[in-house]
Formats: sequence, C-alpha cells, structure tokens
Amino acid sequence: MKAMRRNMRLIVAIVMCLFVGLFAYFSYSVYFYGGRWFNNPYNPRLSTQKQTVRQGTVMDRDGEPLAFTDSQGNRRYARDDATRRAVSHVIGDNAGNVSNGAETFHAQYLLGFKTSIIERLAQVFQGGQRRGDDIHLTLSAKLNTYISRNFPSGSSGAVVIMNYRTGDIYAMVSKPDFDPNRVEAAKGEEGGSSLLNRATQGLYPPGSTFKIITQAAAINNLPDARSRPYFCDGALEVEFSVVTEAGNNIHGGITLQEAFAKSCNVTYSQLALELGYDRMNTEAAAFGLGDNFLFRDLVVYNSEYPTDARSADDLAWSGLGQGRVLVTPLHMAMTAACVANGGVMMEPRLLMQVTGPQGQRRMLGGPKAYRTALSPESARLLRADMIAAVARGSTGSGARISGFTVGGKTGSAEAVDDKTIQPHAWFVGFVDDPAHPLAIAVLVERSGSGGQVAAPLARRFLQRAIDLGL
Repeated sequence: MKAMRRNMRLIVAIVMCLFVGLFAYFSYSVYFYGGRWFNNPYNPRLSTQKQTVRQGTVMDRDGEPLAFTDSQGNRRYARDDATRRAVSHVIGDNAGNVSNGAETFHAQYLLGFKTSIIERLAQVFQGGQRRGDDIHLTLSAKLNTYISRNFPSGSSGAVVIMNYRTGDIYAMVSKPDFDPNRVEAAKGEEGGSSLLNRATQGLYPPGSTFKIITQAAAINNLPDARSRPYFCDGALEVEFSVVTEAGNNIHGGITLQEAFAKSCNVTYSQLALELGYDRMNTEAAAFGLGDNFLFRDLVVYNSEYPTDARSADDLAWSGLGQGRVLVTPLHMAMTAACVANGGVMMEPRLLMQVTGPQGQRRMLGGPKAYRTALSPESARLLRADMIAAVARGSTGSGARISGFTVGGKTGSAEAVDDKTIQPHAWFVGFVDDPAHPLAIAVLVERSGSGGQVAAPLARRFLQRAIDLGL
C-alpha cells in the first residue's frame, strides 16, 4: 500500500512537471513568436481589418512613399518603376506573397491594431474611415534604386548596406526583383523565385569571406598565430581531398596577415585543422551561426556551421567557407559590421519611426546590441587585417575608395562540384569612418571572382551611400 501511494505521488509529480513545462513552453512561444503568428498573412483578423481600416503609408527614411492606399482604397506602391522594384522584397505585397515584407510584418501598425481607444474615438468624431499608422523605414530609396540599376544585368544575388553603429539597414536589394503591382505575374515566373528575398532567405557558401571567422578563431585561440611563419606550396592533401589555391598560386612563406590579404586557402585549411571542430564551432557560434534569429523588425534564415560529420576534409574546407557552411548575405553584412564596431554585433533594424493618425509617435526601441562576438583587442587586430586586405591585398583592391579607409574580404564560393559553373562572387566589408559607419555585403550568384566582380560593385555602392550622407 505504501509503495502504491509512493508511485501515485511520483506520477502526480511527473504530470505536474509536464504541465509546468508545457505552460513554460507556451509562454516562451507566445513571447518570442506571438507577433509573427499575428502578422501571418493567413491570419483572418488581418483580412477582416483591411475591410474597415485604411492602411497606413510605408515610407523610406526621407519620407518617400513606398506603399500607400489611394483614394479608391486600393493599395499602391512607389510611383517610380525602378524604386518600386528595388524595394519590392523589403516592402512585400498586400497579399503576403513575399514572406515577411513590411506590408505583413508590420501589419499591427499599418492596420491600426496599435491605436488606443482614445485615438479610435478621436477618429470617429473626425469622421471618415479609420486609419492605421504610418511607418518610416531605415531604408534609403535612392540608395536601393542606385544599387538595383547598377547590379549586373541578368544576374541573381543580393546587396545589404547597414550602419554598423546602430544596425540601421540602408539598403537591402535582392535580384531578381519583381513589380508588386504585378505580383501574380511574378508568381508564375521561374516558380516564383523572384519573390524570394535572397538577402535574408538565401543560404550560400560564404567562400573566403568566412576566413574572417577563421582568422578570429586563430587570434583568440592560438597565442602565436600572428607571429609564426606559414608556408603555402599551392596544395594541401587532407584525407580524401586536396585543398588548392585559386589560379594554382603558390604563396610560399607568408605571415597570417599576408595570408588573409592574399586569401591563402592552404593556410586557412591548416588553421581549421589545428583549431579543431570545437574551437571553430565556438567562434562561428560567437558570430551567430546556428542562432535562431529573432529580430524585432525582420526574419532572417539561420546560418549554419555543421559539426555532425566530423571528418578532416569537412573541417579543412570549412576553414575557407566551403563544404557545408551556409550563410545569408545579411548575416555576412552583420559579421563585417561587428568587426568594424569593436566586436559588438548590432541587431539589424528596419523600423525607424511609427506615426499615428493624429501625428503622435509610437514608442519604439532604439539600437540594440545583439551579441558581443569579439573582445575590443581581437576586433582591432581583425579590423586591421581587413583594412590591409583592401589596401595591400590583390583581391580586395577593387573596393578602395579615394579619401576613405575601407576594410573587407572577398570570396569566390563554389556551390557545386561542376568546375564549368562559375562560383558565387562575394565581398563583405566596411568603411572605417565615424561619419559614415557603413558595412556591406555583396553577393552575385555564379559570376566568378569576388575580387573582379563583387569588390568593384561594393566600391560603387559604398561611394553612393557616402554621397547621400549615410
């Protein structure tokens, strides 16, 4: 009998623990995902609200309308065709065909769910249809349009420019783009691939841009990493594969900073093998790989540094951003921004201001640090290496801007084993200037060398941002 009572008490305790765990998980899910569930385009409350509320206007940082409701109650987008297409993925469309565009992600504001009872009564007394809030984004329509017009014709890819001090996103362009006024046509083109925001949803091998993280791992874990000599004879045999240099180069004896500037594959494969999976994974995680990104203003797919199949080949290739490593262009812009910002990675930010129907401003959170990836000293050393890679390196030289100090890293990432297909061209970097704290990521799919394709584009786009006073 006593044993039965003990068993009953144990069962009750277990059931209670399960209920507590379930309640805790439910509370966690509502807190972190509740807003996203609410803003889902399939939420019937949104479609119902659209019947009675005049949606607010979406504007860029300078007040240019990017989405608005006309006098007949129809939802319209930027009047200039080039601008409309350039910001199409950030703005999205009224039907929610584009995942997490501002039209759906910020529907709580645009459809008036955030207005108070007093504000609603004021609108009733004023007469006319109830209005939602207007929102200002951190985007510069002029910068996005310039990038869109000067992106290689017919190519796919993405460009992100952000403020590395605040996290404000000034530009987020994805190619191919689409016309939100003709979204049904876009859905039928190439399986609707033009509706994919490659800046936040595209997962790509980072190629040699990942050497930024391998460099950080070496600085943080190998005391003599910067003082010891390295040697590159053009190839490194691992177990079942051989790591080679682009163009069959042989770098000979070099320092770590020279290896970074020359983008020496052999050196970074050797470093990855010496560091091992645990330390490489720890450094990748410090920069956010593997995180479930839960940002306030946008959704970003999770970058990956897999450690399940622990082979020497996989580890060696991961040191230079190949193998199974995958990142988004926005995350790589955040990585460059983190180095420029003294090791602090800021949360990317799109919502700058929300204004109610009577002109009152909603309270919004300001810039927010997402994580600290590097100590100030490690960030200083890595920033110097990235600046040297542009100032003295051969691959990064195309990103130089007269009168400004630019740091960065190029990448040529192979996405398939077929050598007849061109690699993805990457450049990630920053402008080391307190008046223009700009970080950038440029990705052009299957276009060739990062140094020849992406770096010159980064120079043009950063120069335009500077000219616009950003």
